[in-house]
Amino acid sequence: MAKKHGHQVGIEAKIEYHPTLEILGFRYESWRRTALNWFQSGLTEDEVEKRLQKEFDVDWAWADSIATEAKQCLAQLESARASNIARIEELIKKKENRAKALQKLLEKQLALQ
Repeated sequence: MAKKHGHQVGIEAKIEYHPTLEILGFRYESWRRTALNWFQSGLTEDEVEKRLQKEFDVDWAWADSIATEAKQCLAQLESARASNIARIEELIKKKENRAKALQKLLEKQLALQ
């Protein structure tokens, strides 16, 4: 980035649409999802990289990037899962307390009749 009067000035890249870029994007996402599945099955990052290179014939740099992204995605999913479980358990407790309060109220109303 160039500096101009103490401010940073961004430079936009004008890339024309080309179908190859779209195809590469779809493949990259497919490879990343596959790597994520491999991580979930218990493979290490090195094993995932080597498998990506072998099965999809990609360079080491691509395989390393894909494996790193998939590993980060898995870590995010695991932390989101833990926080979702805690949130759902809290909601269940609130619902149980409301149900108990409503049950007591209904029992009192029934006893008054």
